[in-house]
Amino acid sequence: MNKSSPRSRLYYDEGDYRLLEIVNKILARGKNPSLLRKLFDPGLHPRGIKELAAPKSLRIASAMIDLLGTLEHGTAAKERLAALRAVRSESLHDSSQAQRLNVARVLMQTMKEIVRAGGDEDRQMALAHDFREAASGKPLLIRKQLRKYHLLEMPEAWNQMAFDHHVHDANTKGRKSPTHLIMDAWIKGIRFLGVIYYNELRSEVAAELLEAADIMGIDVRIGVEVQARLRDKYVQLIWSPRGFMGREDFLRFLEEPEVQVFLGQGRAVVEYEKRHVLDLLQSFNDHHLSVVNDKLGIAVTPLEEPKFLDSVGCGQPSLVHLAEYIHRTILPHLQRKTEELSKDYQRASDVEKNRIQKLIDSFNRLDPETLVEEYLRPDMNPSVLDITKAIDGPDVPEMLRLAPAAMFDRLERLPCRSRITLNPSNLSPADVLEMLYVGKGRITHLEIYNSKDWAQGRTQHRLLINEMRLVINSGNVVEAKRMVREILASVEKDAHDPVAADTIRTILGDLKTLLGFYDGARLQSRLGSDSIGHAGYSRGMGLVVMQSLPWRARREIRRDPDRILPVTTVVRKYVLVAESGREPIRDLHA
Repeated sequence: MNKSSPRSRLYYDEGDYRLLEIVNKILARGKNPSLLRKLFDPGLHPRGIKELAAPKSLRIASAMIDLLGTLEHGTAAKERLAALRAVRSESLHDSSQAQRLNVARVLMQTMKEIVRAGGDEDRQMALAHDFREAASGKPLLIRKQLRKYHLLEMPEAWNQMAFDHHVHDANTKGRKSPTHLIMDAWIKGIRFLGVIYYNELRSEVAAELLEAADIMGIDVRIGVEVQARLRDKYVQLIWSPRGFMGREDFLRFLEEPEVQVFLGQGRAVVEYEKRHVLDLLQSFNDHHLSVVNDKLGIAVTPLEEPKFLDSVGCGQPSLVHLAEYIHRTILPHLQRKTEELSKDYQRASDVEKNRIQKLIDSFNRLDPETLVEEYLRPDMNPSVLDITKAIDGPDVPEMLRLAPAAMFDRLERLPCRSRITLNPSNLSPADVLEMLYVGKGRITHLEIYNSKDWAQGRTQHRLLINEMRLVINSGNVVEAKRMVREILASVEKDAHDPVAADTIRTILGDLKTLLGFYDGARLQSRLGSDSIGHAGYSRGMGLVVMQSLPWRARREIRRDPDRILPVTTVVRKYVLVAESGREPIRDLHA
């Protein structure tokens, strides 16, 4: 460890050096020493031999390194869960601290930053100092660190209304394993999480997610997003099975024959979409790579399919994965080109400097989202089938041929109670109205807020759709008639879909039936970030009701108005009462 800097000697003490030295030794070795591993035995009391063998800060650091080390592909879920259990045990054992939970959040986040900063000794040293300071539990220091990492202070009663109804893990298009997703959600203070999978759900994935959630005390709702065919487009429906006695009961449900058949058909859709992404990769090689090379003055070789699939890992290949893989492949070439241009800049004329600066600016603007818009959209790849549109053909899986009514019937026949959320991302108000009518009350929720759509400016249709939800819940026939007439006028004005216009006219004449679907059970709302853990268009996962936070956190939010969403929600508390002689039913997906 380099201690040559006089400033460092004055600012850091021997404990900081010792902590960082041990952390880096563990990182270099790739595994905790056997002695430290033995200290994570749940049978050992935190104030007994553990405290004699190693200080608290070192034990927490070691447990976090074990957990973060399981980010690598191929690590067994059992190891990830054991590491998460050790992290929670070591971080939360000290009940004497006034801010026990917030201290644990800061320690976990700081150790994540230390591991990420590997190779940058100065930053690691500063973070190690922060870590040891935070371990003291001093309230002012903890609040300072929370602000540093953009984390809101949470009440120590842990009764905040913090949630996210729509996130993804590494088994779809996200970056984090289920265990790491739960860890990060807890650090953010989230108490309720909706994790969405596409078309299929593997038992081992659900088992890891639910066990990790149990360890950290987070309520998880698992949803499977499927698509139904509404004429020339697909409608996204999130199916959430519910009403189980616990984790094992849910896992047994996934093994039911009817459920296995349904999820098997979903896997056919996953393979169909995978072939489409690989076709896009080939189209990029054939038609766009040379354009990118010429435009940027670089020489990237054609992308290789096996390497791309390796980069996806256990997830489902998607447009997001492809754009990020292309960006990662191009980035080293851009960095080398930038270094060359920076040298030329010093001796260039003013005109040439202007050209060089514009080129470097274009390098900086190139990100995965830009690659999607400029090179991966359907209109840029006419040779690749556009699977975002409903089409016929022998290769189209059976699941993608189902009309909404048929999909609702399929879901209704599965051996469970369900909640079905309509994701209106690509729908008009007329489409949503038609789906609610065809669904006959089986659509229980509308996703009225999605951070990704909000960041991209696609909000107007969601405001109108939420207004529709409120009118339907009111049961007011006069208001409903006004609303449907306005939607009908809009559809007739476009005049591109006569079938939609006829359907809206049918609904206008049958409003009592539509309102009757939601007479006994209100059409509820969902709000989510659609976070995948590595996108730059939003703040990441997590929403919170301000009134449930400590006053300091509320003051901090008001100082940054961009954090306040233009969404109002009503929170209701409810308790499930057990029947006589039976255990309380725990609804994992409530």
